[in-house]
Amino acid sequence: MSKRQGKFRHIYGDPAKPEKQFLEIKNPLTSGEGSYVAANSRFFAVAKSGGGGPVYIRNLNDCGRFAPNTPMISVSNGKTWDMDFHPFIPNMIATASDDTKAYVTQFPMGGLTENITDPTVTLGGHGKKVQLTRFNPSANSILSTASFDRSVKVWNIETSTCVSTFDQFADNVYSMEWNQNGSLLACTGKDKKLRIFDPRQTEEAQCVSAFDGAKSSKVFWVPRFNWVGGTGTNKGAKRQLRLWDMRKLDDKPLFSNNLDQASSTLMPHFDDDNGVLYLFGKGEGSVSYFELVNDDKKVWTLGVFRKPEPQKGGGWVPKKGLDVWKCEVQRFLKLTTKSIIPISFIVPRKAGADVFQDDIFPDCAAGKPALSASEWESGENKDPIRMSMDPSTRKDDDNDNNSTGFQKKATYQELQQENEQLKKRVQELESKLGITNEDNDDNKEDEPQQEEEQQEETNDDDNNDEENNDE
Repeated sequence: MSKRQGKFRHIYGDPAKPEKQFLEIKNPLTSGEGSYVAANSRFFAVAKSGGGGPVYIRNLNDCGRFAPNTPMISVSNGKTWDMDFHPFIPNMIATASDDTKAYVTQFPMGGLTENITDPTVTLGGHGKKVQLTRFNPSANSILSTASFDRSVKVWNIETSTCVSTFDQFADNVYSMEWNQNGSLLACTGKDKKLRIFDPRQTEEAQCVSAFDGAKSSKVFWVPRFNWVGGTGTNKGAKRQLRLWDMRKLDDKPLFSNNLDQASSTLMPHFDDDNGVLYLFGKGEGSVSYFELVNDDKKVWTLGVFRKPEPQKGGGWVPKKGLDVWKCEVQRFLKLTTKSIIPISFIVPRKAGADVFQDDIFPDCAAGKPALSASEWESGENKDPIRMSMDPSTRKDDDNDNNSTGFQKKATYQELQQENEQLKKRVQELESKLGITNEDNDDNKEDEPQQEEEQQEETNDDDNNDEENNDE
């Protein structure tokens, strides 16, 4: 892959100084198919090994050491394998658990001050542990989960109901990602296939051979060119990067290249705003970055950030949370054995601290839903709402004040239970007033007679009125 002479050719990684790091994290969970760290523009989350699926949640500006008694979310009966923040409600997070359930939990906007043990929503329906979870990036409160029962489910968390189930996988699911407008889900699995389907029409799936190697593979979307990409291995265990054109999706990829012979899983992150692909390997100390261009080359090398301390995993801060005055185009939260080290990827500019660089900071996702859950379920599709990153014009106060909100609607079972409770309450009140069932039966018998008498009185009044009119 050749070196490209573009505006991102000098991009570099800048690790945070020790006082800006998050230190002494106790026993972070570093197994499973997820990346072990989730982030939005305000908070980050990292799961801890142990019963109850404990998850640390901390403000991105609250640097320093983790105290032994740091509050956590602990709402499950097993380990938490994956997490994802609600894209439109900053203080809400979904967690995938070992106990076959997914949970959605809302916490204080100011951050955790005490342990939370009761989830806001519980989603049960999988037969084995849930290993992946992702929110729809455009529609409000639509969540997908992937399980070891070889199925993917899509949920409406407002009603706690399963919208659809896709169970055509021949083996475990390795990765799952929504496309930009939330109309499609792409998944890779142990059966070496790449599957793409509309969760509202699960029987119509596109399926191609992805990678020949049996090691874990990961999928990502390239919306600007209508591509879908993936990282995996070939039969010789060499790590590969591949791209497919969605307009002609078949077993022959648009681009395929062997990267190296390393054994760790490559985790992709694509910045569609700037067309830059970031790859980091679990257990490595490096992050590679490439520019994707719709030309003969397709993939151009930009550079590699290297540090000796390996990352166990990591998460990416959304564009809305970046420092534009530093010309920070991405921020990687590198998880080590007991710390998180923020790494800023910077495009150097002479006037970076004085002038807003609009060419490297196009409009980004605003954190507001383009569709309601019901609109999405009915078949509508819309691209995410976008906002300016220019500090002099951007307006995101509404989202910071949690204007989207969350309204949990009662399920059918809950309504049925409430109805039974109301009936019991009515019986209790009737008992206190001395009203018996016989009285109720007598009242019911009297009702038709009373209705007849009232009808006769009405007819007599009408006749009188007619006689008066004739006179």
